[in-house]
Amino acid sequence: MRQPIPLARPSSPLLTALVGLVPLVLLGSAWLPVGEPMPLPVRLLFTLMAAGLIALFVWLPRRLGYALTDEGLEIRRASGTFVWPYRDLRAGATAHGLGVKQAGVNAPGYYSGAFAWLGEGPNTVLALSSSTRDGVLVTYQGKRYFLTPADSNAFLRELRARGVPDA
Repeated sequence: MRQPIPLARPSSPLLTALVGLVPLVLLGSAWLPVGEPMPLPVRLLFTLMAAGLIALFVWLPRRLGYALTDEGLEIRRASGTFVWPYRDLRAGATAHGLGVKQAGVNAPGYYSGAFAWLGEGPNTVLALSSSTRDGVLVTYQGKRYFLTPADSNAFLRELRARGVPDA
């Protein structure tokens, strides 16, 4: 049986709006009749880049997902889906959020990769999250992952019911 886990809402609507303006600026700079017109190939390149960014901003957050299955915690991200067996997991709540991105993807509603960590332990955490705060730390094979279910407490209760100990 597969039980989907809702994701937390993106943590910064203002940042999301600002990042969302980038494709509009590209389109505006290419097609608005201000000053000397750009050559057509440059206009088309800007249009393709804007369309690519819009597609990326829509596609990436939809690719992220968590689910509890009979086998383990299923994580879905843009690069694929994998399942972590419950017996190999440790999980706990955290009051800390993600710091600066060190490597990976940092798009509105989709954070994947290595991020600075201001909490206890090593100074890096791997994110598979929709937000930069209010998450859960899950340890798998010695690596710490920052996940952001919509209801962290309910998520941890479900993991505990499946035998996952506190981190």
